[in-house]
Amino acid sequence: MQKLIRAAFASNPLKAHAQTLRTQMAAYLRARGVRVVSPKHAQILITIGGDGTILYNKNRYKKPVWAIGSDTSFICQSNKKRWKKELEPLLRGGFGTQKRLMLSSTLNGRRLPDALNEVVVRSQYHRVLELELSIGRRRMMFMADGLIFSTPTGSSAYAYSAGGREMKATARKWQIVPIAPYRRLFKPVALGEREVCRVRVVGRTRADAVVDGQMHRPIRGGSELIVRVAGRDFEFVKVAGRKK
Repeated sequence: MQKLIRAAFASNPLKAHAQTLRTQMAAYLRARGVRVVSPKHAQILITIGGDGTILYNKNRYKKPVWAIGSDTSFICQSNKKRWKKELEPLLRGGFGTQKRLMLSSTLNGRRLPDALNEVVVRSQYHRVLELELSIGRRRMMFMADGLIFSTPTGSSAYAYSAGGREMKATARKWQIVPIAPYRRLFKPVALGEREVCRVRVVGRTRADAVVDGQMHRPIRGGSELIVRVAGRDFEFVKVAGRKK
């Protein structure tokens, strides 16, 4: 366990309560002997806002994250009512980290941001897509509204709603979940860490590649999206005795 000496903040500028809470937390930490510094020099990054604030900052600073969100957050460790109570054990006993698998993807050779939750292929014009999917040497063709390439962290969100399996957050595997496949001919598939997926949209129907619901790029017929496990993990701050 590390003793917390330096912390940084990243808050959602569109949420007024996030700015207020940031000021309160900074004063609280300083009173406990913790320096509030820039993310570059911090041991941890405290995000305030919600799951989207984590996803927005996940590739910017690459620091272990302790996140404050709402009661409906899937991946935040605390909320605006409990933060002081749940921060106390961290200040007393120090912290470790919990690693989470991320996904790396390229579209026609151009790298997209790493995904903590999922990479989604979805039709632009609400038309069914004809997809060619390769998993290693296996190749299949099918029709669906789209595909979700989900991490264990994202398995309790969009992928779960689409019929995927909820995975342990720290699992070293990932899954492909189809969105409304034609006649349910394609079922969710669990994949190992070393497997690589390639997907092409067949024909003229246009689609989007969407990373964590925040960044999208158009996929045109013949374009190839490649998805694999990223070369780095995302790290959450782990307090001794806590599940997350």
